[in-house]
Amino acid sequence: MAKKKNKNVLRPWCWYCEREFEDEKVLMQHQKAKHFKCQMCPRRLNTAGGLAVHIQQVHKLEPENLPRIENALPMRDGYEIEIFGMEGIPAPDIADYKRRKEIELGLAAGSISAPQAKRPKIENKPISEDDLRNMLEQHKKLMGASAEASSSATATNSAVYGAGPQTYAQPVPPPGFVPPPGFQPGGPGAPPFPPYPGPG
Repeated sequence: MAKKKNKNVLRPWCWYCEREFEDEKVLMQHQKAKHFKCQMCPRRLNTAGGLAVHIQQVHKLEPENLPRIENALPMRDGYEIEIFGMEGIPAPDIADYKRRKEIELGLAAGSISAPQAKRPKIENKPISEDDLRNMLEQHKKLMGASAEASSSATATNSAVYGAGPQTYAQPVPPPGFVPPPGFQPGGPGAPPFPPYPGPG
C-alpha cells in the first residue's frame, strides 16, 4: 500500500525549474544531472558555483563568458546564488512558491508548512574565556578520574590473585655453544650460563 502524501507539507522542489521531488536526495541528483552539467565536457557538479569554477579553470572561460545554467527558468539561470538541494533558496522565493502551491491546492494561506529539517542546526556561538576555563577544569577532573580508575584497574589486573612477581629461569645455551673467554651473558655482573647438560 502506498504511503499517503501530506498536502500540508512542502515537498522538496528545484529552485531552477520548480519541479517537485519525493525527497531531497533525488532533488540533488536532478540538479546535478539537469542544471549543473558542464556543456563542454561530461562533468557534472554539485552546485552552480562549482560549475562556474570548473568552467573557468578547466575550459579557461572568463566569468562574463560563462554559459547560463541549463534548463533553468528565466532569471534563475545565473551563478549568483549558491543552491545545494533546498539549501540556499532565497526566503522570498520559498514564500512565493508556498503561496502559489496553496492557491493551486485550494488551501488557506499559511496552511502549508516547510518540511522538517533532516538534522538540527547547530549554533556556533563564541565561548567566553571564563566558560572555557570551567570546561577545561571539568575535562581535567574527568580525565584525572578516568586515569586513576584505569591505573588501579591495571594494578589489580597485573597481579594474579595476590601471587608474587613471576621469575624466569636462566636460558640454556644451545648445544655446542662455547662462550668466549670473559663472556658474561646479560652483561657484567650477571650470573653465568648454567652448564650444558649435554644431549639426551
